[in-house]
Amino acid sequence: MIKMFRWTILIFTFSFIYTTGFSQDTLPKFTVENKGGGRVVVSWNNPYPNLIQLAVQRSYDSIKRFGSVYSTTSPQLPVNGFSDKISEGVRVFYRIFYVMEGGAYYFTESKRPINAEDKPEVKVDARREILDEKLQSLLDAKNPGNINPNQTIYVKISDTSAFTVLLYKDFRNFRDSIMMNTKDTLIQMGVDTLYVRVYDPPFVEKTSEFVFTNKDGYIVIKLDDANKKKYQVIFMEENETPVIDIKQVKEPFLILDKTNFYRAGWYKFTLKENGRIKEKGKLFLPRDFMP
Repeated sequence: MIKMFRWTILIFTFSFIYTTGFSQDTLPKFTVENKGGGRVVVSWNNPYPNLIQLAVQRSYDSIKRFGSVYSTTSPQLPVNGFSDKISEGVRVFYRIFYVMEGGAYYFTESKRPINAEDKPEVKVDARREILDEKLQSLLDAKNPGNINPNQTIYVKISDTSAFTVLLYKDFRNFRDSIMMNTKDTLIQMGVDTLYVRVYDPPFVEKTSEFVFTNKDGYIVIKLDDANKKKYQVIFMEENETPVIDIKQVKEPFLILDKTNFYRAGWYKFTLKENGRIKEKGKLFLPRDFMP
């Protein structure tokens, strides 16, 4: 259990059906990975711009006798880590102690190192199509059924307002394109109506080549073909409260003024290309420092 003193932190948790491997957890969560050869890496993401002290502590029983083995000189960094060297086979536990401006301090729960190959893999839901027997028969070349090939199917895509008209004879290619080239889900809503639920990816914490912060701490939007396609960028708080919605990015290189944002810290963004989600990510807007 996390021990908390003086202040209470509200933590927003998001559940995703798809993950992409090992990554740092966000404080008060953190990642402890056994790299082999007696090397353990403790890493974390810091969402708090007012963090003034942080120490990694180690124990051999997970409850008591924790001692600090690392104290960072830059606790405000959004991403950080520490590599510890221990004797192979020794049972160890780690926790993080951190202090906010004003004196509030916290201890995380203790964690043991996890081998990368032991990390559970979360798989995408395999049931991505829900069709009746008539449409399923179209997928079997040997048993197409008694179907008029020019009969129409109406297709509604979740992130658009219009319906698309599809002929039965074209259904197989349409379905294969959805299943093989996208992570979208195909759902039959009626005898002649299909609904394509567009895959909504999680917000990832990796550097984007399109939306990022530069060395001066400004948010940059870089879209070389902005004059050929319609790009929309939506920025939001970590709890997904909208902050800025740029309906159409018209310049290939755009720098946003920091006054558009309420505070320093983590922000989420969604980048759409011609109405479809191209990328969802997170970026850190640092506070300004006087020289």
